[in-house]
Amino acid sequence: MLIRLATLNDALRLRDLSEITFRDTYTAYNTPENMEHHVAKNFSLQQIEKELQDATNQYVVCEDAAHLIAFVKLVKNHLTKGLTEEKVVEIERIYVLKDFHGQQLGRKLIDFCTSWAKEQGFEVIWLGVWEHNHNAMKFYEKMGFERFGEHTFVLGDDVQTDHVMKKYL
Repeated sequence: MLIRLATLNDALRLRDLSEITFRDTYTAYNTPENMEHHVAKNFSLQQIEKELQDATNQYVVCEDAAHLIAFVKLVKNHLTKGLTEEKVVEIERIYVLKDFHGQQLGRKLIDFCTSWAKEQGFEVIWLGVWEHNHNAMKFYEKMGFERFGEHTFVLGDDVQTDHVMKKYL
């Protein structure tokens, strides 16, 4: 398996992976209408290409042979309440295909992103995690993240609460 920075050439495969992993993770907890709205808005090929070309974003992908199996979307200098003085980078998305769960890919991706963020001069890496995703919160705590607040995440017309977690680099 190879973990690397994504390029525009990854757009179609990244779009497919984004939709599959998001649906696998959240379909059971949201209405079909809200899921369709979110997927159409955030995971279209045009949107992924736009994000890949925006220097504010950095995608990291993990591939097995010719298939993308996991990814992270980082957003540079995305400030949030409680982190206004530091140079920060947000982990906006991190997903692994279901068939590859349990293979330490999440840990490897976080390690890769942490090293990349340090090299880029960031001081803090942060993320939001849905308040009901207890397994993810435990994982992030094991990876050195600590909770420092909350923010809202809107999926369709459903306003949800995310716990905000940070890790100093």
